[in-house]
Amino acid sequence: MGIDILQGIISIIIILGLSPLFAGLVNKQKAILTGRIGAPILQPYYDLQKIFKKETINATSSSFISRISPLINLVTLVIAAAMLPVGFWKPLISFSGDIILFAYILGLARFFQILAAMDIGSSFEGMGAAREATFALFAEPIFFFTIGSISFISGFTSLFDIYHSIELTNISYGVFIIICSISVFMLAVSECSRMPVDDPNTHLELTMIHEVMILDNSGIDLFLYQYSSYIKLFIYAILEISFFYPFSQQSYLLGILIFITGSAALTFVLGVVETIISRSKMKNIPQYLLFATAIGILNLLIYTFTK
Repeated sequence: MGIDILQGIISIIIILGLSPLFAGLVNKQKAILTGRIGAPILQPYYDLQKIFKKETINATSSSFISRISPLINLVTLVIAAAMLPVGFWKPLISFSGDIILFAYILGLARFFQILAAMDIGSSFEGMGAAREATFALFAEPIFFFTIGSISFISGFTSLFDIYHSIELTNISYGVFIIICSISVFMLAVSECSRMPVDDPNTHLELTMIHEVMILDNSGIDLFLYQYSSYIKLFIYAILEISFFYPFSQQSYLLGILIFITGSAALTFVLGVVETIISRSKMKNIPQYLLFATAIGILNLLIYTFTK
């Protein structure tokens, strides 16, 4: 087995294994910031174990779409995770143009989840599916105007090569990367149903996006959806952390240290943001997403004409 394949397998194991822990750290930060003890950091693991043991009950009006969607959702996110670099380790899946596959493999997961929500025939889940589809329309340009802009400037089309082309020693490039990281953070908030786009703790159907789409799922189906949501949050966290590796120093140990430190710092930032910011009105969310797109475009234009 080649060293690159071994590193890719270890990276996948790290992402799949630590995804619930990352979510647990975010929840713990939020609890501390609001003056509560909160659930244990390992609570997401306990929740997954409990859900896994529950009986799976499918709606009588549902078809095979509702049964295959949870598995497709998880598989697509595992494939997306396999394309991400952890530190300086090369991911399991890496080739020229994989940035396009990465974007649309995540889109495929969303597509089947929307189909499954509509397949149930519930008005509430149909409402959540409509919101998810609408906000996805505004969210996708953010990805291509941030990660895609770095690809355009560096000349690489692979996520591994794009991130490893970053040189933070250049001041103008450093500012460009910081602005791009802000756009990706705003994208992560939207794609992972966090504040101010959605409240991950609410159970009010009229205000939910992600949670309302899986109201009728239970047992193994709910387990797959919940685990997928943890992986998706960690995927976007890695996209954010990868902006700040010191690429001038190719040290595997330093890369892992930055990965761990960056993950911990990001849990704190997410906790602070979700503590001090309330959920926005639905009509204001497109403006929030368009703002992230606009700063991405403006950042690219400024860098292009000032370098």
